[in-house]
Amino acid sequence: MSKINGVRLININYNNNAIRISDEAFHLNGESTLLSLRNGGGKSVLVQMMTAPFVHKRYRDAKDRPFESYFTTNKPSFILVEWVLDQQAGYVLTGMMVRRSQDAENTGGDNLEMVNIISEYQKPCLQDMHHLPVVEKSKKEIILKNFAACRQMFESYKKDRSMNFFYYDMNNAAQSRQYFEKLKEYQINDKEWETIIKKVNLKESGLSDLFADCKDERGLVEKWFLDAVESKLNKDKNRMKEFQKIVEKYVGQYKDNQSKIKRRDTIRVFKEEALRIQEKAEFYRKSDQKKLGQENRIAYFIRELNGLRNDTEAAYQDVRQQLEEVSRGVSRVEYEKLSSEVYRLEEEQSFHVSNRDMIEMEQEELEREAAGIEKYLHLLLCAKQQELTKEEERELLLVRQKLEVFRKKDEDLEPERNQLGYSLKCYYGTALGKNKEQRQEKETLHQQVLEHISTEKEKISKLEEEIRRKMTAEGALQSKVESYGNQEEHYNTLYKENLVRNILGTYEPGTLEIRCEAYEKTLEEENREKLRKKKQFETSQNEQRGLERTLTDLGREQIQKKLEKEQQEKLQTKYNQELEKRRVILTYLDLDEKSLYDTEKIIHTSERKLAEIAALRRNLEKEEDTLQKEYQSLTQGKVLDLPKEFETELQNMGIHVIYGMEWLQKNGYTEKENQELVRSHPFLPYALILSEQEMKKLSQSPGAVYTSFPIPIIVRENLDEKKDNDVKGIIELPDVSFYVLFNENLLNEEKLRLLVQEKEQQIWRKKEAISIRQSEYEEYFERREIIKNQEVSREKFTANEEAIKELGMQLSKLDEDVRKVSSDLAELKSELEHLDKAIQKAEQEIFRQNRRLEDYRRLCDAYKIYEQNRESLEKCRRDIKRLQENQKLAQGQLERQQERQRELEAEQDQLERESSALGERCQKYQRYEETEIHKDLTRHDVTAVEARYGAITSSMSQELQDLEIQEQKVARRYEEAQDELEHLGGKYHLKPGDWEDIRYERREESHREVLLEDRNKKLEVKKTLWNEEDKQVAVLSQQKDDRLKQIKSECGEEEPLPRAEIQDQDFDARRNQLLYQKTEIQKQEDHLKSHLQSYDENLTALAEYNELTPGEEIVWEQDFAEMDSRELRNFKGILIRDYNQNIRERQETKERLVQVLNQIVRIDRFQEEFYKKPLESMLELTEDASQVLRQLSTTLQSYDSLMEKLEVDISLVEKEKKKIVELMEDYIREVHQNLGKIDHNSTITIRERPIKMLKIQLPEWEENENLYQMRLQDFIDEVTKKGIELFEKNENAQEYFGVHITTRNLYDAVIGVGNIQIRLYKIEEQREYPITWAEVARNSGGEGFLSAFVILSSLLYYMRKDDTDIFADRNEGKVLLMDNPFAQTNASHLLKPLMDMADKTNTQLICLTGLGGESIYNRFDNIYILNLIAASLRNGMQYLKADHLRGDDPETLVVSQIEVMEQQELMF
Repeated sequence: MSKINGVRLININYNNNAIRISDEAFHLNGESTLLSLRNGGGKSVLVQMMTAPFVHKRYRDAKDRPFESYFTTNKPSFILVEWVLDQQAGYVLTGMMVRRSQDAENTGGDNLEMVNIISEYQKPCLQDMHHLPVVEKSKKEIILKNFAACRQMFESYKKDRSMNFFYYDMNNAAQSRQYFEKLKEYQINDKEWETIIKKVNLKESGLSDLFADCKDERGLVEKWFLDAVESKLNKDKNRMKEFQKIVEKYVGQYKDNQSKIKRRDTIRVFKEEALRIQEKAEFYRKSDQKKLGQENRIAYFIRELNGLRNDTEAAYQDVRQQLEEVSRGVSRVEYEKLSSEVYRLEEEQSFHVSNRDMIEMEQEELEREAAGIEKYLHLLLCAKQQELTKEEERELLLVRQKLEVFRKKDEDLEPERNQLGYSLKCYYGTALGKNKEQRQEKETLHQQVLEHISTEKEKISKLEEEIRRKMTAEGALQSKVESYGNQEEHYNTLYKENLVRNILGTYEPGTLEIRCEAYEKTLEEENREKLRKKKQFETSQNEQRGLERTLTDLGREQIQKKLEKEQQEKLQTKYNQELEKRRVILTYLDLDEKSLYDTEKIIHTSERKLAEIAALRRNLEKEEDTLQKEYQSLTQGKVLDLPKEFETELQNMGIHVIYGMEWLQKNGYTEKENQELVRSHPFLPYALILSEQEMKKLSQSPGAVYTSFPIPIIVRENLDEKKDNDVKGIIELPDVSFYVLFNENLLNEEKLRLLVQEKEQQIWRKKEAISIRQSEYEEYFERREIIKNQEVSREKFTANEEAIKELGMQLSKLDEDVRKVSSDLAELKSELEHLDKAIQKAEQEIFRQNRRLEDYRRLCDAYKIYEQNRESLEKCRRDIKRLQENQKLAQGQLERQQERQRELEAEQDQLERESSALGERCQKYQRYEETEIHKDLTRHDVTAVEARYGAITSSMSQELQDLEIQEQKVARRYEEAQDELEHLGGKYHLKPGDWEDIRYERREESHREVLLEDRNKKLEVKKTLWNEEDKQVAVLSQQKDDRLKQIKSECGEEEPLPRAEIQDQDFDARRNQLLYQKTEIQKQEDHLKSHLQSYDENLTALAEYNELTPGEEIVWEQDFAEMDSRELRNFKGILIRDYNQNIRERQETKERLVQVLNQIVRIDRFQEEFYKKPLESMLELTEDASQVLRQLSTTLQSYDSLMEKLEVDISLVEKEKKKIVELMEDYIREVHQNLGKIDHNSTITIRERPIKMLKIQLPEWEENENLYQMRLQDFIDEVTKKGIELFEKNENAQEYFGVHITTRNLYDAVIGVGNIQIRLYKIEEQREYPITWAEVARNSGGEGFLSAFVILSSLLYYMRKDDTDIFADRNEGKVLLMDNPFAQTNASHLLKPLMDMADKTNTQLICLTGLGGESIYNRFDNIYILNLIAASLRNGMQYLKADHLRGDDPETLVVSQIEVMEQQELMF
């Protein structure tokens, strides 16, 4: 860029037209200039005006001041900027004429009309800044031309070819573009003004904020450095667009060939996985063959067992037949025994019947004797009463005779007494007659009642006799019935049955038959249940053995799975350890967790890291080698490093090589003399010293050795010559110059020693650094080897996790199975024990059921007899009941008759008493005869008459009265005695004449009573004996019936065996002999049965293997016929165990094969049908290992053929990728190199020593080239992958390439923006020291401003430098316009380096400030003081006037100052 020579502003109004710039020119002369204007005077306006011609429309506005707001009239305003071109190429005037738009339609809607101009000239002229005729001069004033006139003038200049004048209508877009393109020809770049100068002036001291959003080196590099480099490199063409296009094309090609590439890569992986399949299939085939061999052994073993079973079955049937014969013999002996008992019981029963009949006859005789004795006793009682009656009769006659004597003495009172007596006699006689009639009537009734009573008693007696007879029969029947009850109770007790008859004593109809059927059914069921339980027992035994084998197998499988799990867990631990190491390694490789399983990427990155470290180490080794050479140079004086070939050539010519430095150290001169020698001969330390003769030899040599650099040679003899060449720096020789600056400290031994020590320290540090790098290399190498030697991969880790999970689940399942099988086994053992007990119990139960059934059948037979007996008993009881009821009725009738008897007897007694009383009265009045005077007495008259009679009688003698009373008493006793006699005769059924001849004696009565008692006692004894015999007969009868029933139930015979057929032998001895034979035969049966059961058990256990077909003949070492059940079972168990083991091994190898196939078939890259179908076919064929191997071989052959074709097609795409990598690598290298150029011109002198204010440290490209290539390939691969995804989704891939393929992304991905280090210098009053950009970013003061300026000026320098001409060192001029930059930077120690940096980069600073002071003014050679002057004609108006305080004013054609005033028409 050129520099600004001057600025002229015409007709500029601001601050709401309160301040005006009429026509002010600032002469900058291409120098940094200070424009001093107080705050509020319009510094920002001046910056906005000076910026306006060089930016597009949208950049002209300030944040609070639109550019168009300054132009409110139709009069034009001018902003003119004159540039002085570099290399003294002349001047360029740039400017703009602007006014408020007069016709918005014609200006395209713009509010301003604007015309920009460019005028190029070599010397002052009419078209320069000062003389451009935009004003007209008259005698009185100078008038500003109007807009149209100026436009017309510019048009005419443009048409004049002699002038380099250009005119542009800025309201026209095309002309606007032409204007900015024209500016670029003069290195006036609108982008710089818009992106840098505009941003710098957004606010006062804005330069500090230019890089405010760059908090670290990355932000600074990405936003500024890389953008600057990209802008410079892409000046002629947009290389990023080209890269995007070729990558898009490549991605398209890759996408088209993706399937082939993917297929090739997938086939490679498939072939690796195929090795696993083949290995597992081979193991599977071997285990299958072992299984088939074991199947053949089992088949032949089953054949052997079947043969043995058939032979044993025949022998078992023979033994069974013998057992049946012996059992029949036992039954015959039992039949004979029972028949013999029947006959014995019959004999005993006959004996007891005879006894019972005899006792019955004796009983009848005793009853007859007792009846005779009892009748004679009754006659004695009647005779006794007869004697008492006769005695009472005699006494009555005596008393009556005495009465007759005494009555004759009282004859005076006798008539009345006789009358009264006769009346009373008649009354009592009549009463007595009635009483007698009543008594007779009562007696008749009493006799009738007695007859009834007698009849009833007889009836009752007969009934009692019948009842006794019936009760006797009932007792016998009851005994029989009760004996059934005992049988029933015994049966119920024995069999714990609840066989209960109903209340009627019978079973419900059909109960016995149903129960019998139930018993038979139960017995049948028990037999079936026993058979079922035996089968179940055998099955359970087989199941137990199976479970035991299963448990053993599960235990082995558990151990196997635990071992497998332990192995997998060890493998997992190993994987985790490997992954843990990987994670550590990833941190060293700056890789994230996503790359944990990407072994190739880790190795790739490790190799890149190794390459980086190796490169760094090589650099250090080179540096160390250089230091070693420098050390040798210091110690040996070999500053010059001769080529070995040249040194050998000199030795061959006999020329002794002496190095200049070596000679200086050993020549014995003083330090000062040597210094003078070096100053006289500047090349001496770097040259060889030869003698003239040696020089001659060398010059005559044909020169067969070529050199890569010139070798200085000094003739030793010439060293004595003294030359005035004391030049430090450039030594000029004809056609060539050398820069030589020798360190004379090397000539001082002490200083040389210090230098040597320092060099040794440097060498030691380098060696340490090399050692560190070597250790680091070894560590990374070891890490890489660790990764290489690791087996872990995502698939393996996942497979391992799945395997552990699966094994865990399998173990859990196995544990559960073991628990279940153990539980089942325990339950089964318990069940077997239970079954064994149940079988024993069943056998006992069957025996019990058989016995119960037999007993029940006997009980049923007994019940039939019982029913007969019970019916007889019931009939008997009914008869007894009927008889008892009749007896009861008769007894009731008897009791009623007896009650009637008692009533009649009471009435008779009453009548008797009345009769007695009446008799006494009649007796008392008996003697009275009938008189003439007679009166019938009534009951009421009797009392009065008797009182009169008593009064009369009382007057008679007492003795007569006594006799009359005695007569009455005796007469009463006689009648009572007579009645008692009649009563006894009637009671004992005796006639009156039966006892007349019997004389009563007390001794005879006692004798007869003793005889009667004796007969009654004997009768009681006989009755007891009869009952005992009768009961015995009933018991024997029942026992006989029981034996008959037992014969029927046990022997199946209806009748006992005839006596003739019963052998007179000891039944028990015969039976025991037969039972012994039966036991022996049963032992044989049990032995054979045990073998049969063993064979059946083993055959049942082997039933599932019956379909196995015997193959190759097997010769057994074992004799199976001699084996017991345990040995057979063990042998069979071993066979099954081995077979199951073979099955498990086959299954395990099959499962491993299936697992590998499933793992492989689940791999994402094998999901395509092309790979999946063969794998699925192999999965379908896993029943046969050979078929799997054949399928695998066929698949691999087809893949090999396909691979040959794929390799040819894919090579074209890979070549395209290689080309892209090369192009991008060249571009990145170029970007890298250009980044290193940004700081080239940043060195200034501070405190008399050079300081590089900006230092950019980049990684060495050559050292990391291989690493960068790998990173670039990774970047392309990633972009390719994403691009393909977008293509497949029909999304905008071009946009993705445009966003991701950028200079910034490329550089960051390949080299890494974070690897760039930026150092700046912090300048303080007493010192300066380097700091990082991050530290600068945190510092917002003057140091930050200085650093920002250093970076900006360095960037501007870099962007302007033309690298195409390697011989040119043009430092193009640059302009930086800043509003009040000294608000933060006004310290002298900061301003000086700032201005020095501006000078170094050839940057013109135009600074507007309100600050003053020597520290600021002393830094500028050109200073303007701007003042605001009040207008004399217009109140409130101020004019901006410039006072050129420091600097040169240019020569002008016309010196004039124009004041624009308001005029009519075209005048102000």
